[in-house]
Amino acid sequence: MKQSQLILSKTPPFSVPLRFFMTAPLFGVVAAMLMLFLDESLFASRWSTGMLAYTHLLVLGYLAMVMQAALFQVVSVLTGGQPRRVGWVAMITHATLVVGTLLLAAGFLTGISHLMHTAVLLLVISFVLFIGAIISGLLRSSARRDAGFAIGLALVCLIITVGLGAWLAIGHSTQGVTLARHLTDAHLGWGLVGWGGILLITVAYAVVPMFQLTPAYPPVLIRYLTPVVAVGLAVWAGGNLANFPVLSLVGGLLVAAGLVLFVVITLWLQHKRKRKPASEVTLWFWRCAMLSLLAAVLVWVAALAFPGLSQNPVYPLLLGMLMIHGFLISAVNGMLYKILPFLTWLHLSIKVTEYKLSRRLIPNIRKLLQDDRTHLQFWLHLLMLLLLFAALWQPGWFLLPAGMVFVASSLLLWLNLMAVLKIYKKTWSKITEAAEEKIAEESATK
Repeated sequence: MKQSQLILSKTPPFSVPLRFFMTAPLFGVVAAMLMLFLDESLFASRWSTGMLAYTHLLVLGYLAMVMQAALFQVVSVLTGGQPRRVGWVAMITHATLVVGTLLLAAGFLTGISHLMHTAVLLLVISFVLFIGAIISGLLRSSARRDAGFAIGLALVCLIITVGLGAWLAIGHSTQGVTLARHLTDAHLGWGLVGWGGILLITVAYAVVPMFQLTPAYPPVLIRYLTPVVAVGLAVWAGGNLANFPVLSLVGGLLVAAGLVLFVVITLWLQHKRKRKPASEVTLWFWRCAMLSLLAAVLVWVAALAFPGLSQNPVYPLLLGMLMIHGFLISAVNGMLYKILPFLTWLHLSIKVTEYKLSRRLIPNIRKLLQDDRTHLQFWLHLLMLLLLFAALWQPGWFLLPAGMVFVASSLLLWLNLMAVLKIYKKTWSKITEAAEEKIAEESATK
């Protein structure tokens, strides 16, 4: 994917993705503070109220936040189908997602049913608006039908995830409604692998070659991988619900094969990249994400082949940490460090072009972020991962340090993104002043 293949004229206002991007790291801080507050009780069980609150702060407040922003942007510039009234839709979607996520976490921790019910209502509103906007954009798209189809698959997975999650939340908080815990694994699978994994794979087809200067992904992979993963996921989930272990095993292996293929090809493309600076922090985050995904697949396949492993209380926590922290959050960090500077440069470029000013007013993309601060944040993120995995076996020793490092990593990510935003605002002011001077000069000469 080259920049020339993007339909940049369809890019939404900068405020649309920006509000989501700047909010996500703050939910990392909130989740880390919860980890510090609960300490060892967080890892008491996958069903503990603390773990449920912590997980949803990450998957909704951190990951879904960035994924929604990415889709508002990707649907517009990749397929040419900008959603209608995207600014208003993004603002409402963002607000309901923020408040709904916080109320959901509070509901898990306190057991107050009104908090849970309000949270479910707000989150359903957020996702219904978001899904409707993206579908409207896809229906108006003029290019890249392959990307539109893959995004549609991710949306189907999101719809299933939201439906299962709402039902589980109601069962968790409402008397007379049975808590269907047997649906939890399906909820996680459709959310982390279907919605998160398929969307990230689809976005990777564009951002990895464009920002990491790699060769393009093979066309056959782009065409068939996400449908194969979606079909495998459906077979796996159906086998679990029907209590048909053979069907579940076949579906799980199909999903695993697709994800491993994606990991191998991504790492191979990164190895063949045109330029290979050793200090490329985005590449480090993506390789961490790919290795974590590979480790998660191996753990999952081992549990499919040996069902007794899934009975170990550490298994679901390990798998969740690998998928959420190791794979998805690592990839999101890497994308933020490329996408936000690019969008900053793009919107400043649009501004100088509009006023016919010199492009020298715009800073180089590479100067928007300080390498030493992004490198430090990567090492903090990596240290947090290692401490978290160690805490699965020795929470008394490692959970508190993991939480402290997670706070530092999330805050530094937010500060690094804020530094880009400050440069954007400063440059925007300079462009506005230059435009006013130019207009005044032209008026004086008439």
